[in-house]
Amino acid sequence: MSKVVFIDDNPIGNGGAELVNDVLRRRYVDEALKSDEVHTLRKDDFYILGNLSLMHSDAVKSLSKLNYIILEHDYKICKSRHPWRYDDNIVPKEERINYELYEKAEAVFVQTTDHLDIFKKNDVKGNFVNLESSLWEVGDLNLLEKYNSTTPRNWKCGILDSSNWIKNTEGAEVFCKANQLDYELIKSSNNREEFIKSLAQYSTLVFFPIARESCCRLVVEARCMSMNVLTSRNYGAVLEEWFTLSGKPLIDLLSKNTERNLKIIEGYIPC
Repeated sequence: MSKVVFIDDNPIGNGGAELVNDVLRRRYVDEALKSDEVHTLRKDDFYILGNLSLMHSDAVKSLSKLNYIILEHDYKICKSRHPWRYDDNIVPKEERINYELYEKAEAVFVQTTDHLDIFKKNDVKGNFVNLESSLWEVGDLNLLEKYNSTTPRNWKCGILDSSNWIKNTEGAEVFCKANQLDYELIKSSNNREEFIKSLAQYSTLVFFPIARESCCRLVVEARCMSMNVLTSRNYGAVLEEWFTLSGKPLIDLLSKNTERNLKIIEGYIPC
């Protein structure tokens, strides 16, 4: 019997990519596999591809002969997955990889217009579908609405306390010190409500990611709770027209877009 199989580097996690993947996993997936544990791929199964950085190159190549869609979070067109390291985000031709994987996919779902534009700049062929804001669980949107309306602000700046160099915690601290801004570090938590509640206590999020992120869930959720954001313009969400929204109007938009996007994705998944 054929199955819908989700392949990801880390099926268990609380980062933005994992939370987006969970939206599909809970609805449509029969089996979830870690990418570094994939050895045999069944031609009768349908695959949803999340992150594949740990998968053996031979297994990645064999995927192009199967039925699959890609739920994209970054850029699998170079080994680092970071085109921003190159001039104008264009990967040199000799360093490009996985182009056939994109071209042969039934659909490639990208998160934002900026996300899509990077693929276009690099001449990647495929059936790209722009989600325009990613996917959110109803429970998460309800939490954002709850803490948007009930949490008192302490009027300090909040900085994500992350060991991931891409999140650039140190850079945000340097900025706050240089501008004499009172700030506190926000601890990560595997408990979604605990983290959202902690984030909502601050009037402003300071965030200067080093990498060009496809969307950036952290910043969007801060805006959902009516927080100000001091940030750069090198990632997807901040470049979208809807980023001017905040609070309930933004939460309503994400809810509407998620419902629409799930219907679009569902159209590609065999029942």
